[in-house]
Amino acid sequence: MKKLVTAIAAAAMMFALPGVAMAATFNSPTGTTVIDQASGVALHVSGPVSGDGHIKVEPTTKIADNVPEGVTPIASFEVTKEGLIEINGQLSFVFSVGTQYAGATATIYIQHESGATETQTATVAADGTITIAVDELSVYSVVIDESTIPAGGTTTDTSATSPQTNATVAPVAMVTTVAVLGAGAAAVALRKKVNE
Repeated sequence: MKKLVTAIAAAAMMFALPGVAMAATFNSPTGTTVIDQASGVALHVSGPVSGDGHIKVEPTTKIADNVPEGVTPIASFEVTKEGLIEINGQLSFVFSVGTQYAGATATIYIQHESGATETQTATVAADGTITIAVDELSVYSVVIDESTIPAGGTTTDTSATSPQTNATVAPVAMVTTVAVLGAGAAAVALRKKVNE
């Protein structure tokens, strides 16, 4: 019985490895997602990148210099290159701000390393995302004009995909469950062995 439980636990952990690998593939040089824990806003960066390195995305307390005085961004991110990488075209930035802002006007204030600034304005999509195209890595501060949120409430995204990566979460949840069950079985087997 002990050997059977141990074999089941080992098999469960072996099958969990592809789930871990699947989750890790979203942190590739052309796709990085980071969530600002303070605000809950996420930024997913993807696009044509080559070389030995990756795009580093970090929530920051820095605010782009061109944010008007008295305006508070809901989140700011600093996006930089790590290692020797080349950006071969425009990158896609998808900010997940929440469905409570669907239909509102959002302004992304951008401050480049050179000190130059720019802004991009977009409408928050029904799924709570703002998508912009960029060709430089910089500080990005997200401001929502709450006076532009349509009346009549908000929509809720009930899809079974992750808003940051668009990955289907069901297989990862299943693999995680199998791994937890396998770890539990191993713990029971070890406890019985210790008691003998």
